[in-house]
Amino acid sequence: MIVALSGLFLAACGGEATTDVEPDDTVVDEVVEICTYSYDPAETVLTWTAFKLTERAAVNGSFDEINVTANDGAGNMFEVLTGATFDIPVSSLNSQDEVRDPKIKNSFFGVMGETANITGEISSIDENGGSVSITMNGITVSYDGEVKVSGEDITFLTQIDLVDFDGQEAVDSLGVVCEAKHTGDDGVNKLWTEVDLAVKTTLVKECK
Repeated sequence: MIVALSGLFLAACGGEATTDVEPDDTVVDEVVEICTYSYDPAETVLTWTAFKLTERAAVNGSFDEINVTANDGAGNMFEVLTGATFDIPVSSLNSQDEVRDPKIKNSFFGVMGETANITGEISSIDENGGSVSITMNGITVSYDGEVKVSGEDITFLTQIDLVDFDGQEAVDSLGVVCEAKHTGDDGVNKLWTEVDLAVKTTLVKECK
């Protein structure tokens, strides 16, 4: 009698036998996105900053044309630019001053040899920095620089010294034709030989 009542009590309180649920062994394949990067010449800007006067007043400009041969279709954004070569016509110089531009082209670059174009190669580049070789006045010099990355944007920053390219004669020549602009209140005609360079490019990213 007690056993019967106990069975009835368990049934009334939900003591039914449970059925084990078998785990779902279905495996969902993870979709792996494969992306490649390519160079876009329309998305590259090269700017330079020279310095005049004793107090190092900045003169900013750019080159409106820069021809780059890069490694399109690379699986890594830095691989696109590693080993890339460039050719910059000095005729594309743009300092935002129609009077100053021909003076720089003729009295500075015109004094140099073999410098209708500035050429070079990106020796190495990654998130930690880069190295570039530049050929001007028949001389090739390598410079290290800083690299900044934001999305598909890569910016390379470095400083060159025109003395490294045997460019003092060209600097002095420009100082003569630009004497009024390069002479400060201290009476010193000064054009610094250091020039800051910044190159920014936005790569094209394609994913499948």
